Parts: sequence; C-alpha cells; structure tokens
Amino acid sequence: MNKFTKQLRRLIGASCITLIIASCAQEVDMEIVDPAVKSTFETELAESLELMEDNSTLAIEKLDKIIADAEKINSKYYAGKAKWYKAYIYDDIVEDVSLAYQNYNEALKDVLQTDDALLSMNIYNNLGILYRFYGQYDAAISNYEAALKLKDRLPVKELPDVYYNYGVALKLKGDSVSFFKAEEAFTTSLKYAEEVEAHKNIAIVHNQIGLMYKTVGNYEMARIAYNHTIRKYINNPDLQERVGKAYHGIGVSYMEEGNADAAIDAFKKALEYKNRSGSIFITKYDLGTILQRVGRTDEAIAMWEEALQEKHNKNSIEQVQIYSDLTSALKVNNQYKKALGYYETYNSSIQNILEEGEKYKSESDQVLFANVINEYDEFNKPVPFFSRPVVMILMTLLATALVYVIILLYYRSRSRREVSDAVSRIQTKFMDIKVD
Repeated sequence: MNKFTKQLRRLIGASCITLIIASCAQEVDMEIVDPAVKSTFETELAESLELMEDNSTLAIEKLDKIIADAEKINSKYYAGKAKWYKAYIYDDIVEDVSLAYQNYNEALKDVLQTDDALLSMNIYNNLGILYRFYGQYDAAISNYEAALKLKDRLPVKELPDVYYNYGVALKLKGDSVSFFKAEEAFTTSLKYAEEVEAHKNIAIVHNQIGLMYKTVGNYEMARIAYNHTIRKYINNPDLQERVGKAYHGIGVSYMEEGNADAAIDAFKKALEYKNRSGSIFITKYDLGTILQRVGRTDEAIAMWEEALQEKHNKNSIEQVQIYSDLTSALKVNNQYKKALGYYETYNSSIQNILEEGEKYKSESDQVLFANVINEYDEFNKPVPFFSRPVVMILMTLLATALVYVIILLYYRSRSRREVSDAVSRIQTKFMDIKVD
C-alpha cells in the first residue's frame, strides 16, 4: 500500500476509533446478568483502548485475555467486541491486513449471534472501509448494505457516516448505475446529518458530492456542491479546514476547465482557511502548477518551494512532480545549480518509490488483499460433515462392520453351497443305488 493511501486510511481510522470509544460506554450484552462481570469487561476494554496507540502489543495481549475470559462464559458480545478492537489495531496501527481481515470476520461471527445492531454495524462499516481501500468495491458495497439493513435499529446519529461510506464506495466503483446510487446515498447521508445537526458530516458530504461531479466533468454542479459548504460554514471556526477544501475543489474545477484566473483566486482563498499542513501542501502544489501554466514562473517556483516546507508525504506523486517541475522552471530561469539539486532529489525520490514497490513486484495491493480474502475463506469454509473426527470414526466403524458382514455372508453362502453340493451328490448316489 502506498504512503498516500496509508495516510487516508489513518484519517478514516480516526473516525473509527471515535466509534470504538463511544461503544465503550454501552452495556447491551444481555448474556451477562452480573453487573460486576459486565463492569470488569468494560473496564478492561477501556484500558486496552488507552494502550492502542502507545503500546499496541500490550493492548493486543490484554484483548486476547478478554476474549479468553469471555469465551469461557460464552459471552459472544464481549468476545466479539474485543476481536473488533484487535482488528482495528491490526488494521490502522500495526497495518497487518491479513490479521485485520481475520479479526473483523471473527468479531462479526460472534456479534451476529447477539442482538447488538450498533456493534454489528460498526464492524460491517470497518470491513467496508478495508475492502474499499484495496479496490474491492463490490465487497465494500455489500458490507455497507448489510450495515444499512440494521438502520431501523440504529440511532439516527450513526446513519450519516454509513451512508457516506456507502456513497464513496459506489462512486469509486465508477459505472453509471453506481454513480446515481452514490448520489442517492450522499443525499440520504445529508438528510440524516441535517436531522441531527452533524455539521462536520454535512460539510464532508457536500465536498464529496463536489468531487464526484468534478470527476465526471460536471464542473458547474461540482461548484454548486462546494459552495454549499462555503456558504454554510465559512464563519464556523470548527469547520475552516472543510471550507478550505471546498475552495480547493472549486480551484481544481476551474483549472480543469482552463479558467486560470478563477482557479488562482480559489486556491488563494483555500489557503486562507486551510490549517492542516498536508492539505496546505496540496493546495500550494496546485497553485504553483496553474501559475506556471500562465507563465508566472517566478511565482510558481516560490509557491512550490513554500509547499516543500509543509509536512507531507515525502514519496507522494505531488512531491515527486514538484521536484520535476522545479527542475524545469529553474532551468528556464538559468538557475542551473539549483535545478541540478532538485533533479538529484527527484531521482532519489523515484528510486525510493521503486524500492518501496519492489517488494510487491508485479502484484498490486488489490491482488495481495484478494489473496488474504481467499486464504481466510479457504481456511474458514464449512467443514464437510464426513470430515469431522467423530463422524470419520463412526464411518470407519460402520465400514468395518459392513466388511465383516459381507465376509460373513460370503462364507455362509459358500458353506451353504458346499452343503448343497454334498446333498446333491448323496442324492445322486442314492438314486443310482435305487435304480440298481
């Protein structure tokens, strides 16, 4: 998985861990009637949650103990909840996709035997995100749809996120039918977000709708969606980053249309509202690109060099492109020594990316994840009844008895034939005697 994808997953992981924290306070497991036992499980789960970021190994050990204790008293709820926490650690912190996938599925097996719709929804949602980031869009969509089948039993505040994730998976699938379903999913997410006044969700969904329309070249509709975020939240101090992203989206739409002046203005407005360094890096990269396109080379060089001062993914596509663009622009300005420095950095960055990708050889992340899915499904497929040890022993005994009966019948039949032959010989002799 490339570093940019990992960063995106960690952003979504932040919302996932919020769901996990919220779930800690719930006591819905009706399997356990002893309040002291419930309290112990909840305390231990909360402690494991606190350990996740700082000491994931210790957190997993603690969760393994919770799972063992829960399975001793046949508590599917707490065993499933602990496996869900483990899956999250492997997914977002350890980044072991195989163990993440295994634990999500094992958690789901347990939780589906309980009556906890919220916990089931959270696991389906996490599995959907995992599938989505590895390009398994149909599987992601199936998990989101399974989560949404529980919507009548879920608090309304939980629905905006699920519909949003469902819409993103549909949008990424890319066909026309999925596009219209994505639009419907985003609209539904907005409806529920507005109902519970989840302003962050509202801003995110409007921006995602803008991105969706921009992707298919409908720039006017894209700008309408982005402007919804701007008008609604431009004065909200908690959502300035979302406003900045909306302005950035507008800038990209103008840039792709060829309206350089409008794009430059929008990117500059985006920088007024953005506060995350990685996000600022992207806007400065795009602003430098459009400035270079209209011949404002000195400004472009300054903007790209400003971008490099921001925290960002060192081996991202934009990062490598900046080194290449700076090399070309500085050559035009006869700044050959500086251009050579950026060219060398460009080459070393390309080499780092190649080395990072070498371990995957010809296999993509999607193929590797498909192998993980197949291995898990193969290992966990239903065992044929005749391959179970007890059944095999019984079948062996039955076969042995059957062989014994067949042999016995054979010898009895043979004995009867021998007796019959002997009787026939005697009768023949007797008849010969009578004739004489």
